[in-house]
Amino acid sequence: MDDKREAGMSLQTKLVLVFAALFAVAAIVRGFWLDAQPAITQPQLFWSFLLLGLGGSLLGWRLGMRHDSHLGRNVLALFGALLSWRLSYFPLMVVSGWKASLGEFALYSIGVTTMVYPTFLLVMFAQNLAIGAVAAAAVAVPQGEAPAEGRLLKIRKLLFAPPRRLLWIVGCLALPVAFLTSFSWSSDYVLFGDAPWSEPRALPEVAEPKHNPYADVLGTYWDRLSLGSKVLALNARLTYPLVPESPWGKAMKGTLEAETRANPLASSRERVDEHYLAYLAAHSAMHGDQP
Repeated sequence: MDDKREAGMSLQTKLVLVFAALFAVAAIVRGFWLDAQPAITQPQLFWSFLLLGLGGSLLGWRLGMRHDSHLGRNVLALFGALLSWRLSYFPLMVVSGWKASLGEFALYSIGVTTMVYPTFLLVMFAQNLAIGAVAAAAVAVPQGEAPAEGRLLKIRKLLFAPPRRLLWIVGCLALPVAFLTSFSWSSDYVLFGDAPWSEPRALPEVAEPKHNPYADVLGTYWDRLSLGSKVLALNARLTYPLVPESPWGKAMKGTLEAETRANPLASSRERVDEHYLAYLAAHSAMHGDQP
């Protein structure tokens, strides 16, 4: 019986990894397709972000629960993975865009044609996979013995043996920040803070980055900012200098700066739309549709 169970668990792990590999390939292919388009739309980005992010989170859930067949804990872990996906949706959109700009900068520095969305989508999928796996593993009770030998044994035991203090510490540090970033104003308290646009919107002109607008927001509007909007602006202030000024990164950075100055008290939902506008405008500039 134990041999059959171990074989079944092994098969489940292999299936999860196969699906993860397929999602990763799909993310890269979709990214190259987006890069090749003369113009892209917000719904194209939205559905890419939604499917790859949610797919990564669900695969992470199965990966984290692969050694635990208990129904109640599986349901609890699924809830945790979906909650983590919802809270981190906007932060991961921002982080994925930043990492795409780093990848673009690295390739641009050696003379390679600008490449953005393969990195963007692959990173988004991988981050959601990892977060889903961590959320699930935090409540899983593996059926079997903990590892007794091998590399990094102490860390492996922390990840294997309940109550997994390391995972809970990570969650307790990351989730409040993600929550405040995603729900900066009362209008953000909705089930899901993004949607495909029903009608195209006029793209802003690509602006040159000048200086950190989030420092101005914090300094000028501090008394009018909610706790969530302060955390959002502080995170943006810290990450703004980290965006390299490669072609796409520079266009995206400057456009976001202009949008922030035009609407310094925006909600998280409005910031999501500003990021879409910046991504679309930067893509348009890369294809020669903007000066």
